[in-house]
Amino acid sequence: MRKEHYNDRCICGADAGYSDCCSPFHLNKRIPMTPEELMRSRYSAYALANTNYIKKTMLGRPLIEFNESEAKAWSESVIWLGLEVISARNESMDRGFVEFIARFLEGSKPRSIHEISEFKWVDEQWYYVNGTYPENHKKSLPMKIGRNSPCPCGSHKKFKNCHG
Repeated sequence: MRKEHYNDRCICGADAGYSDCCSPFHLNKRIPMTPEELMRSRYSAYALANTNYIKKTMLGRPLIEFNESEAKAWSESVIWLGLEVISARNESMDRGFVEFIARFLEGSKPRSIHEISEFKWVDEQWYYVNGTYPENHKKSLPMKIGRNSPCPCGSHKKFKNCHG
């Protein structure tokens, strides 16, 4: 998503502007109160290469395995096109799941990540603790976007006139 769209609609795809949606989480003014809010704010953080926020919202194995410099380099090298939340559910008061598809351009190739993220409520805050890929999808699947299709970034322009 292009930076000029951040005021109209949040990077995470919510109807609110970035300053009212994910920015307060990134600036430590509020904490996400649901797994979906945390997942959306993490997507926005990736789009902004805010690896500090990404790191502070993880626990366990993902945190141990997180390479901040690699994550920053990768998130800066792609063009983020949009986020689709497929489902969000709480299994219990302290455990929730969000299934999503994150779309981006890597070089000139459209790609996506389809993941089911697991979140835990620990010390009055939600944390990302695990992610799995549905059986019928793989990480960074190529996707097809026609040149005359609407751009998935949400600009309402044709793909060829926006990110194509």
